Amino acid sequence: MGKEIQGTWGVIGALASEVGLLTSRLEGRSAVRLAGIDFYAGTLEGVPAVVAQCGVGKVCAALCAQAMIDRFGVAALVNTGVAGGIAAGLSVGDLVVGADAVQHDFDITAFGHVKGYMDFGPEADGSKPTRFAADPRLVAAFRDAAQAVLGAQRVRVGTIASGDVFVADDALKREIAQRFGASAAEMEGAAIAQVACANAVPFVIVRAISDLAGEAAHVSYDEFEKAAAESGARIVAEMLRRAGAV
Repeated sequence: MGKEIQGTWGVIGALASEVGLLTSRLEGRSAVRLAGIDFYAGTLEGVPAVVAQCGVGKVCAALCAQAMIDRFGVAALVNTGVAGGIAAGLSVGDLVVGADAVQHDFDITAFGHVKGYMDFGPEADGSKPTRFAADPRLVAAFRDAAQAVLGAQRVRVGTIASGDVFVADDALKREIAQRFGASAAEMEGAAIAQVACANAVPFVIVRAISDLAGEAAHVSYDEFEKAAAESGARIVAEMLRRAGAV
Protein backbone atom coordinates (compact mmCIF):
# COMPACT_ATOMS: atom_id res chain seq x y z
CA MET A 1 0.00 0.00 0.00
CA GLY A 2 2.90 2.36 0.77
CA LYS A 3 3.44 3.09 -2.93
CA GLU A 4 0.04 4.81 -2.97
CA ILE A 5 1.31 7.47 -0.54
CA GLN A 6 2.96 10.02 -2.80
CA GLY A 7 4.83 12.54 -0.71
CA THR A 8 6.19 12.90 2.79
CA TRP A 9 5.23 10.61 5.66
CA GLY A 10 4.70 12.30 9.01
CA VAL A 11 5.56 10.31 12.15
CA ILE A 12 4.59 11.55 15.62
CA GLY A 13 5.37 10.12 19.05
CA ALA A 14 4.88 11.65 22.47
CA LEU A 15 8.15 10.51 24.05
CA ALA A 16 11.80 10.49 23.04
CA SER A 17 11.81 6.70 23.37
CA GLU A 18 8.98 6.48 20.84
CA VAL A 19 10.71 8.41 18.05
CA GLY A 20 14.43 8.32 18.90
CA LEU A 21 15.14 5.21 16.83
CA LEU A 22 13.41 6.73 13.82
CA THR A 23 15.07 10.13 14.16
CA SER A 24 18.48 8.47 14.35
CA ARG A 25 17.81 6.65 11.06
CA LEU A 26 16.86 9.75 9.10
CA GLU A 27 19.30 10.38 6.26
CA GLY A 28 20.06 13.93 5.14
CA ARG A 29 18.40 15.15 8.31
CA SER A 30 17.44 18.77 8.80
CA ALA A 31 15.64 20.31 11.76
CA VAL A 32 13.18 23.11 12.33
CA ARG A 33 11.54 24.19 15.57
CA LEU A 34 7.88 25.21 15.49
CA ALA A 35 5.65 25.99 18.47
CA GLY A 36 8.25 24.53 20.81
CA ILE A 37 8.47 21.23 18.91
CA ASP A 38 11.50 20.01 16.95
CA PHE A 39 10.67 18.55 13.54
CA TYR A 40 13.30 16.41 11.82
CA ALA A 41 12.99 15.92 8.07
CA GLY A 42 14.93 13.61 5.79
CA THR A 43 14.73 10.18 4.20
CA LEU A 44 13.70 7.23 6.35
CA GLU A 45 14.02 3.72 4.94
CA GLY A 46 14.06 5.16 1.44
CA VAL A 47 11.03 7.46 1.69
CA PRO A 48 10.73 11.16 2.56
CA ALA A 49 9.63 11.58 6.16
CA VAL A 50 9.39 14.06 8.99
CA VAL A 51 9.55 12.88 12.61
CA ALA A 52 8.57 14.79 15.74
CA GLN A 53 8.24 14.27 19.49
CA CYS A 54 5.01 16.07 20.34
CA GLY A 55 4.95 15.70 24.13
CA VAL A 56 2.28 14.04 26.25
CA GLY A 57 -1.43 14.74 25.90
CA LYS A 58 -4.06 15.57 23.33
CA VAL A 59 -3.33 19.29 22.97
CA CYS A 60 0.38 18.68 22.35
CA ALA A 61 -0.48 15.97 19.85
CA ALA A 62 -2.99 18.09 17.94
CA LEU A 63 -0.61 21.06 17.85
CA CYS A 64 2.14 18.89 16.43
CA ALA A 65 -0.09 17.24 13.83
CA GLN A 66 -1.42 20.53 12.50
CA ALA A 67 2.05 22.10 12.37
CA MET A 68 3.35 19.05 10.52
CA ILE A 69 0.56 19.28 7.96
CA ASP A 70 0.91 23.04 7.49
CA ARG A 71 4.71 23.21 7.28
CA PHE A 72 5.58 19.93 5.57
CA GLY A 73 2.39 19.06 3.68
CA VAL A 74 2.60 15.45 4.81
CA ALA A 75 0.71 12.92 2.72
CA ALA A 76 0.02 10.60 5.67
CA LEU A 77 0.30 10.73 9.46
CA VAL A 78 1.55 7.86 11.62
CA ASN A 79 1.24 8.01 15.40
CA THR A 80 3.59 5.57 17.10
CA GLY A 81 4.16 4.84 20.76
CA VAL A 82 3.05 2.81 23.75
CA ALA A 83 -0.37 2.20 25.26
CA GLY A 84 -2.13 0.38 28.05
CA GLY A 85 -3.84 -2.83 27.07
CA ILE A 86 -7.61 -2.65 27.57
CA ALA A 87 -9.02 -5.64 25.68
CA ALA A 88 -8.89 -9.12 27.14
CA GLY A 89 -6.10 -11.32 25.86
CA LEU A 90 -3.52 -8.59 25.29
CA SER A 91 -0.07 -8.97 26.82
CA VAL A 92 2.81 -6.57 27.36
CA GLY A 93 4.78 -6.44 24.11
CA ASP A 94 1.77 -7.02 21.86
CA LEU A 95 0.94 -4.41 19.24
CA VAL A 96 -2.38 -2.76 18.39
CA VAL A 97 -3.01 -1.08 15.04
CA GLY A 98 -5.89 1.35 15.42
CA ALA A 99 -8.78 0.86 13.02
CA ASP A 100 -10.36 3.91 14.63
CA ALA A 101 -9.92 6.20 17.62
CA VAL A 102 -12.17 7.76 20.25
CA GLN A 103 -11.64 10.36 22.97
CA HIS A 104 -12.81 8.54 26.08
CA ASP A 105 -12.64 11.60 28.35
CA PHE A 106 -14.73 13.93 26.14
CA ASP A 107 -17.89 14.51 28.14
CA ILE A 108 -20.93 16.60 27.18
CA THR A 109 -23.37 14.13 28.70
CA ALA A 110 -25.07 17.05 30.48
CA PHE A 111 -26.67 17.84 27.09
CA GLY A 112 -28.03 14.35 26.57
CA HIS A 113 -25.18 12.99 24.48
CA VAL A 114 -23.19 9.85 25.22
CA LYS A 115 -19.68 10.11 26.57
CA GLY A 116 -17.17 10.42 23.76
CA TYR A 117 -19.57 12.24 21.43
CA MET A 118 -17.87 15.39 20.04
CA ASP A 119 -20.35 16.92 17.55
CA PHE A 120 -17.66 16.58 14.88
CA GLY A 121 -18.02 15.41 11.31
CA PRO A 122 -20.83 15.09 8.77
CA GLU A 123 -22.36 12.02 10.43
CA ALA A 124 -22.41 13.34 13.99
CA ASP A 125 -24.87 11.37 16.11
CA GLY A 126 -25.23 12.25 19.76
CA SER A 127 -26.25 8.71 20.62
CA LYS A 128 -22.83 7.32 19.67
CA PRO A 129 -19.22 8.19 20.53
CA THR A 130 -17.37 10.06 17.79
CA ARG A 131 -15.02 7.66 16.04
CA PHE A 132 -12.20 8.77 13.77
CA ALA A 133 -11.58 6.05 11.20
CA ALA A 134 -8.02 5.34 10.15
CA ASP A 135 -7.21 4.76 6.49
CA PRO A 136 -8.02 1.08 5.96
CA ARG A 137 -5.13 0.63 3.52
CA LEU A 138 -2.68 1.96 6.10
CA VAL A 139 -4.22 -0.23 8.79
CA ALA A 140 -3.77 -3.33 6.64
CA ALA A 141 -0.24 -2.37 5.64
CA PHE A 142 0.91 -1.73 9.20
CA ARG A 143 -0.82 -4.89 10.41
CA ASP A 144 1.11 -6.90 7.83
CA ALA A 145 4.40 -5.21 8.73
CA ALA A 146 3.79 -5.84 12.43
CA GLN A 147 2.95 -9.48 11.85
CA ALA A 148 6.16 -9.90 9.86
CA VAL A 149 8.19 -8.55 12.80
CA LEU A 150 6.27 -9.88 15.82
CA GLY A 151 4.19 -12.77 14.50
CA ALA A 152 0.46 -12.76 13.81
CA GLN A 153 -0.51 -13.84 17.33
CA ARG A 154 0.96 -10.67 18.85
CA VAL A 155 -0.81 -8.17 16.58
CA ARG A 156 -4.36 -6.91 16.91
CA VAL A 157 -6.46 -4.40 14.98
CA GLY A 158 -8.89 -2.48 17.18
CA THR A 159 -10.09 0.79 18.67
CA ILE A 160 -7.67 3.20 20.33
CA ALA A 161 -9.13 5.24 23.21
CA SER A 162 -7.35 8.50 24.03
CA GLY A 163 -7.69 10.80 27.02
CA ASP A 164 -5.67 13.19 29.13
CA VAL A 165 -5.18 10.60 31.85
CA PHE A 166 -2.79 7.69 32.34
CA VAL A 167 -5.16 4.77 32.88
CA ALA A 168 -4.05 2.92 36.01
CA ASP A 169 -7.44 2.10 37.48
CA ASP A 170 -9.40 -1.12 37.10
CA ALA A 171 -12.79 0.62 37.11
CA LEU A 172 -11.77 3.11 34.41
CA LYS A 173 -10.26 0.31 32.36
CA ARG A 174 -13.56 -1.61 32.49
CA GLU A 175 -15.52 1.51 31.55
CA ILE A 176 -13.35 2.21 28.51
CA ALA A 177 -13.60 -1.42 27.42
CA GLN A 178 -17.37 -1.58 27.82
CA ARG A 179 -18.30 1.88 26.56
CA PHE A 180 -15.98 2.08 23.56
CA GLY A 181 -14.95 -1.50 22.85
CA ALA A 182 -11.37 -0.28 22.96
CA SER A 183 -8.30 -2.45 22.61
CA ALA A 184 -5.82 0.07 24.03
CA ALA A 185 -5.74 3.38 25.90
CA GLU A 186 -3.23 6.20 25.55
CA MET A 187 -3.07 10.00 25.54
CA GLU A 188 -2.54 11.32 21.99
CA GLY A 189 -3.82 9.18 19.12
CA ALA A 190 -7.41 10.36 18.82
CA ALA A 191 -6.32 14.01 18.81
CA ILE A 192 -3.96 13.33 15.93
CA ALA A 193 -6.79 11.42 14.26
CA GLN A 194 -9.15 14.38 14.63
CA VAL A 195 -6.64 16.76 13.05
CA ALA A 196 -5.93 14.31 10.25
CA CYS A 197 -9.64 13.92 9.48
CA ALA A 198 -10.20 17.67 9.55
CA ASN A 199 -7.43 18.06 6.95
CA ALA A 200 -8.37 14.97 4.88
CA VAL A 201 -4.97 13.41 5.55
CA PRO A 202 -4.88 9.60 5.89
CA PHE A 203 -3.61 8.39 9.26
CA VAL A 204 -2.90 5.32 11.32
CA ILE A 205 -2.10 4.72 15.00
CA VAL A 206 0.41 2.04 15.98
CA ARG A 207 0.72 1.25 19.71
CA ALA A 208 2.88 -1.28 21.51
CA ILE A 209 1.45 -2.48 24.83
CA SER A 210 3.60 -1.36 27.78
CA ASP A 211 1.14 -2.17 30.59
CA LEU A 212 -2.36 -3.52 31.15
CA ALA A 213 -3.95 -0.29 32.42
CA GLY A 214 -4.91 -1.67 35.85
CA GLU A 215 -3.87 -0.69 39.35
CA ALA A 216 -0.26 -1.82 38.77
CA ALA A 217 0.03 -0.15 35.36
CA HIS A 218 2.65 2.35 36.51
CA VAL A 219 4.94 -0.48 37.66
CA SER A 220 4.69 -2.33 34.35
CA TYR A 221 5.05 0.92 32.39
CA ASP A 222 8.29 1.87 34.14
CA GLU A 223 9.73 -1.56 33.39
CA PHE A 224 8.61 -2.11 29.81
CA GLU A 225 8.00 1.35 28.30
CA LYS A 226 11.35 1.70 26.50
CA ALA A 227 11.28 -1.78 24.97
CA ALA A 228 7.64 -1.38 23.89
CA ALA A 229 8.29 2.06 22.40
CA GLU A 230 11.22 0.78 20.36
CA SER A 231 9.12 -2.16 19.18
CA GLY A 232 6.53 0.24 17.80
CA ALA A 233 9.24 2.29 16.11
CA ARG A 234 10.66 -0.84 14.47
CA ILE A 235 7.23 -1.58 13.00
CA VAL A 236 7.07 1.93 11.53
CA ALA A 237 10.56 1.53 10.08
CA GLU A 238 9.62 -1.82 8.55
CA MET A 239 6.50 -0.36 6.98
CA LEU A 240 8.43 2.55 5.48
CA ARG A 241 11.11 0.15 4.23
CA ARG A 242 8.39 -1.74 2.39
CA ALA A 243 7.00 1.51 1.00
CA GLY A 244 10.42 2.52 -0.28
CA ALA A 245 11.37 -0.87 -1.71
CA VAL A 246 11.68 -1.07 -5.47
